[in-house]
Amino acid sequence: MSGDSLPLPLPLTRFAADSCEATTLYRELRKPLLRYLVCLGLSADEAQDVVQDAFVSLHRHLASGGSQENIRSWLFRVAHNGARNRQHSYDRRFGKPFDPDFNSIADEATPEQVVLEKEKFRRLGQAILSLTESERECLLLRAGGLRYREIAEVLGIPTSTVSDTVDRAIKKLAEKCNV
Repeated sequence: MSGDSLPLPLPLTRFAADSCEATTLYRELRKPLLRYLVCLGLSADEAQDVVQDAFVSLHRHLASGGSQENIRSWLFRVAHNGARNRQHSYDRRFGKPFDPDFNSIADEATPEQVVLEKEKFRRLGQAILSLTESERECLLLRAGGLRYREIAEVLGIPTSTVSDTVDRAIKKLAEKCNV
């Protein structure tokens, strides 16, 4: 995975008026946002609601003349905060099992391959759940393609802390998954 962010056509001054521009942005960031939110413990429906709310917030932000700098990390931060609010309001915790069927396994796979893939995802899910909350968040945002600087903005922590946390999380996962 490269450290490059997804290129987004800027400026987004016409976001409020130009549905084509809004649709392009939504298509580029919807799936990474959903993946991140589901991995944080939201159901697929809750994640979809949070993503939609984040884009409504973006519309309001830009319509009121808000900054257009790094829209991607801005959206992830709004979605992250929305997920936190939902979890706190429902008194939920991060202990939900990792959903291995979120990304379906190839149709051509043999039954044995399917079982092996499911077992691999189960072990990975358990390993991810064994990470600290900070390690899990940093790793999931990095897996979503955000740079360390963007992750630092989303979580409100120093960039050097993000780097150390991602490295530590990767080492723990490698150890637990025997890689």
